[in-house]
Amino acid sequence: MEKASKIMYTIANIFTWIVAIIAILGIVLTSLAIANVLPPEAHPENLGVGYLVFLIIVLIAALVTIALVRKAKSDNSSKGWDVLFIVLGVLGTNPFYILGGIFGLVARR
Repeated sequence: MEKASKIMYTIANIFTWIVAIIAILGIVLTSLAIANVLPPEAHPENLGVGYLVFLIIVLIAALVTIALVRKAKSDNSSKGWDVLFIVLGVLGTNPFYILGGIFGLVARR
């Protein structure tokens, strides 16, 4: 079960990297839209400062989660890490973090 937990965390980490990359692209495009560099038909009207702030928060959350996973893997994660990743999986709607946490808890039973 420990190996299954680590595999689930690795898969979840890949998806978190994808979220981080999409957030970076969104930040760049939203910044260009706010600066009126893009033609008006190239961006919807709802791209504003609020959306930019949202994307920055998503990027920070993704990078913090990636750092936590790396820290947990290097520390040979414990029950505390597994519970944290279950909570992060529920909040971030990532089933791989949830499964990794459950498998980790079962392995340390």
